[in-house]
Amino acid sequence: MSATLPAVVHNDRLSRLRQVMERLGLRAVVQTGAADLQLTRELLQLGLPLTVTAVRQAELEALAANCGADNAVMRLVAGHPCRVLADLRQQLPPQTLYVFGANDLPAPTVRDEMFWVKHGQGAIVVQCDSGRGPRGLADVQDQLLRWSPDHAVETLVDDRGEVTLLALPAPRVHVTFLIEKYAFDYGTSGLSINIDNLVDTLAATGLATANVVFYDQCHHEGREIPLAEISKPDDCDVHLLVSTLHYHSRANPSVELLERAKASGTRVALVWLDKKISRSTPEYYGVADLNVVLDGNDFELPNGWPIFTPKNPVYFHDPGGVRDIGVSLVGEVRYLSQRKAIVERLRQETRVDVQMFATSAADSRRALSIAEYAGLYQRSRISIAMTKDAVRQLKGRVFEVLHCGAMLLCDVNHHVSSYLRPGIDYVTWRDYEDLVAKARYYLQHEDERQRIARSGHRQVVRFYNHEVFWRSLLARLGGTAATFHGP
Repeated sequence: MSATLPAVVHNDRLSRLRQVMERLGLRAVVQTGAADLQLTRELLQLGLPLTVTAVRQAELEALAANCGADNAVMRLVAGHPCRVLADLRQQLPPQTLYVFGANDLPAPTVRDEMFWVKHGQGAIVVQCDSGRGPRGLADVQDQLLRWSPDHAVETLVDDRGEVTLLALPAPRVHVTFLIEKYAFDYGTSGLSINIDNLVDTLAATGLATANVVFYDQCHHEGREIPLAEISKPDDCDVHLLVSTLHYHSRANPSVELLERAKASGTRVALVWLDKKISRSTPEYYGVADLNVVLDGNDFELPNGWPIFTPKNPVYFHDPGGVRDIGVSLVGEVRYLSQRKAIVERLRQETRVDVQMFATSAADSRRALSIAEYAGLYQRSRISIAMTKDAVRQLKGRVFEVLHCGAMLLCDVNHHVSSYLRPGIDYVTWRDYEDLVAKARYYLQHEDERQRIARSGHRQVVRFYNHEVFWRSLLARLGGTAATFHGP
């Protein structure tokens, strides 16, 4: 148990319990054991119906006498705690605070008592007793993990220095996405990839409920972004507003609107797209509780969090099918100088056949569906990534290729190599001739190509998947039990 104790220790146990009562809407308290009079008196001060159970009736009578007039809301039940809890289980509301283990009870009893708490509901207080030994504490921790694998454990200390552990279920999280509906001009381009990258990947995790507000739709319909739809709902513990920002868009939500949403108790995560090549917008940086940077590893923004782009596993996975495309180059090539120059040469290239598939989310006439787009990587043995525009960026394509099981052939990029191992998870190229030579080599050495492709695929599936992205983001903003303790 000691290994799980948090850094934060609450020295006023009663105040912390009152906070928990308000947050979780607690409606009842159950205490097993009648040996700690001070704890019982604190529980009575919560003003909730209190049930106290102990093995011997005499203990309960002594407790009632010592509590005096305060015991008006106290019900006393004699019997073995586990049997009493089994009988009470259907009578108690889910929002119950369970207080287990007076110091004269053995740890296995406390463990067995916790068995009767409904999974992940209410809250649990466990009284500490160093005399139980490592095995006894491990029994308690094992049962806490069964109760709620994502629970948070805090240390509460009373004025005598007595320690209890408070276990809370994972918070109820609601995420509001304030994002663009279309990739470029409203209604004339394909749908935004962020609907799939962000909205659908969160839905796939089941970590939070969500709603979506399209700020470009509001702008083009000539109406304000509805504050009520981006503010904290009443039925959640943590509300996150996840908003994308396009440096060229007139439809971006205003700083003032984001501040008003924060006033409701909302925490704001701004997701920066192409931040490394966009103009500076410092007026937005400070309003964000988290600035999520998807295209590089730099921490220059306040509250900055550089991270990979999450990809939807419904589309971006390896189905294990036939790979009938030797080398592919997929994506927009019209505007980026590096790609334009290399594409022109590849069109004339006779030493290796590179199949090029021009697609653009910003042009509905040239856009593939997400399934069609991912399908090209799933059919490729090798796929080329070009990551340099004005500067080198961490492109989402890097992860798309690897999730789909193709071997990634990527230009030298320090952002990419901080996530993946060159020569092990993917292959780098320096210039055009190096690109052609390596494409030819790995087409001719299938065992080596497969080894690298499998290694890269394992890395992204294990470490750079959508669930890692969302669990990490939620932890940084208080949306999981594993809350990130920043400065």
